[in-house]
Amino acid sequence: MDFKKLFRKDEKAVSPVIGVILMVAITVILAAAIGSSVFSKGTAESAPQANFNIKAGTAGEADKSTIKIEHLGGEPVHFEDSSITKVVAAYDGVSYEIDADDAANGLGITMGVGDVKTLTLKGVDSKQFPKVENGKTINIKFIDVQTNQLICDKEVRF
Repeated sequence: MDFKKLFRKDEKAVSPVIGVILMVAITVILAAAIGSSVFSKGTAESAPQANFNIKAGTAGEADKSTIKIEHLGGEPVHFEDSSITKVVAAYDGVSYEIDADDAANGLGITMGVGDVKTLTLKGVDSKQFPKVENGKTINIKFIDVQTNQLICDKEVRF
């Protein structure tokens, strides 16, 4: 056996190529880990999951229209403050924010499963809700303000 052939000095090894590939792989993995930790928002909040049945109440009686809302199942929904849940009604192509936190004319409470309430369609601020005529349809939406997600979206025919 010739030891000179075993330990030749002119042979080139592949270890520099493998070293470069490993360095690039480590750099990519570190960049991905740092980027995901910096740009992640954490867990996303979701709106309350609830099922509602909404029926027409009175149509235009004394310039007030009402709807009957029944909570059929899911999580409780808080209507006592419009900064938590907003009620929007669309009538004749115009959207109106409804005053649902008024205890006298609105829901004014947290609705849980089995609760049935009557809501007077009364606008917030200067945008008053018009008198609803029989045979017309309005669209009612409950929106969770914190997540800006829909809780309920129903068409109601008077």
